[in-house]
Amino acid sequence: MKQIMLTLSLCICILFSQAQQQAWLIVPGKSIGQVKIGWPSDSLSVVLGASDAGDAAMMKAWNLWYGRRADGERDSSHILAVFTAMRDQDTQFVKQIRVTSPQFRTPQGLGAGSTIRAIRKAYPGLKLTKAYESADHKKRIDVYEDKKMGIAFETANPKNKIPLCSMVVVFDPGDSAEGYLDYHVGFDEMVPAKL
Repeated sequence: MKQIMLTLSLCICILFSQAQQQAWLIVPGKSIGQVKIGWPSDSLSVVLGASDAGDAAMMKAWNLWYGRRADGERDSSHILAVFTAMRDQDTQFVKQIRVTSPQFRTPQGLGAGSTIRAIRKAYPGLKLTKAYESADHKKRIDVYEDKKMGIAFETANPKNKIPLCSMVVVFDPGDSAEGYLDYHVGFDEMVPAKL
């Protein structure tokens, strides 16, 4: 009987651990955590609760969920941003998912905080598709995208540092991360830069 209880306990622990890992998994072209590309937008509040912020115009919308600090306050450095758009006349669907939290990881263990070098090694189809710079040329955002897989990695680092991923974007394979509104704090103060 003890062996049965131990085996059962071990199985429950393994299943719980796998469920936790799935909740933080980035799957190119498919999902980030519990949010899946193609979901109707009303599914988001069921799974994630009410969004912390958002904006909508012309049948498109951003919904934002912020991480929480230990004291329960919002952590604006850890964001899950979901872009939705109309696919038919009465329902918005998830078109793009963006995340800045380093807890979310690809199957290769990559995400926010990973070096672009490591990311390019794991995703050889990545291409530098967009770049932006601040007016004083001290800050740069680069967007590396693999359209076939449906994943992009963005950097937002001062130019004098090693480029680290600051945001991971998942979208429909064959689509593009550039086709939607850019979301970065201070983005409106940046201009396109040479690739």
